[in-house]
Amino acid sequence: MLQSSTSEKRDLVLSVDSIDFGFSNSGRQSEPKTLTFFNKFAFPVRVDWALLNITDKTTGKKIRNPFNVTPVCMEIPANGQQNFAVDFAPYEPDSYFFQIAQCFVHLLNGNEFKTK
Repeated sequence: MLQSSTSEKRDLVLSVDSIDFGFSNSGRQSEPKTLTFFNKFAFPVRVDWALLNITDKTTGKKIRNPFNVTPVCMEIPANGQQNFAVDFAPYEPDSYFFQIAQCFVHLLNGNEFKTK
């Protein structure tokens, strides 16, 4: 059975599974929203956020993603937590934006280079 990313039964838990920025003016950065990452492991983890590249619909060129997560990379101590700020700066007026953010979690338990 799959569990939600906000399930308390998980060893790594997010405070929310989605963020709604509502209406945001084009060309302006939104107020940041806080996303808290909880690490219930007995060892630290490193979280690396990755956002997909965006292609401009009219020019076909790669442009800056309107969503931003900071810090991009952070080590979270054992049984600790870390806040990440998520903001949004739409580049096109009267448009809807959607983004799936991925984070890669590296377990820093001393087994990174061991072969089994």
